[in-house]
Amino acid sequence: MAYLELPDGVPLYYEDRGSGPAVLLIHGWTMNSTFWGQNAGPLSETNRVITVDLRGHGLSGKTDEGHTLDQYARDVRDLLVHLGVRDVCMVGWSMGTAVILAYVRQFGCDLMRSAAFVDQSPRFLDGEDWDFPLMGGYSTTDLAVFTQGMRYARPSVVKPFIAACFAETPPAEVVDAVYAETTKTATSAALSVWYDMAYADLRPVLQSLSVPTLLMYGTRSKIFPGRLDDWLAEQLPQAQVARFDNSGHAPFSEEPDRFNEILNVFLRS
Repeated sequence: MAYLELPDGVPLYYEDRGSGPAVLLIHGWTMNSTFWGQNAGPLSETNRVITVDLRGHGLSGKTDEGHTLDQYARDVRDLLVHLGVRDVCMVGWSMGTAVILAYVRQFGCDLMRSAAFVDQSPRFLDGEDWDFPLMGGYSTTDLAVFTQGMRYARPSVVKPFIAACFAETPPAEVVDAVYAETTKTATSAALSVWYDMAYADLRPVLQSLSVPTLLMYGTRSKIFPGRLDDWLAEQLPQAQVARFDNSGHAPFSEEPDRFNEILNVFLRS
């Protein structure tokens, strides 16, 4: 077990394994590095694989401070500098992609070799000029209902959200196990970064992501339905699309072998 003490004293948990091209796996909202369990090991056979629990998540320090996309991105940069990584592929699942874009907004593509997005939109809220909001339509009223549910009946809103992450509805025991991991993130921290992410509009950052970018999207995603990957490919300077026909929001878990193979090819290209 390895920890980095961040500048504000928060311990950041990470694992660093393998050798070769460096790849950093960044998890989603209220999740943690254990969700890369089917990927980190196989990828580390030919790559240097770094996983991290973002502050307040998993085994990292619990704090009420710093739960914004920008701070998470600064924490990621502190970790890369600490490890001496100068040429990394950042892979972000869901909120992890938003962290990558927050990184680019602050630091450009410094220390980055490439990036991979795993089923995430640059804007959650709906609008007249936007076809790819969360759940296909996410208003400020939807946001208020969800966050009130988080405060007062967390399982009642998070468990259905977890179930919706998969193309096929998982057994109740699987949803319960995932939910148990999400409770390692305090409700206050989870809400802080959810609000930050919900009101963010990261579309203007896309043109600044000048490194090769792989878009790994489930065609059966209920979280971000529609051809969001095609739209992103038109906005990004160097993008390629990998679709997962048997996956929803979590292709790294639903089709892990194919996910690992495609990512490995991208890391070598």
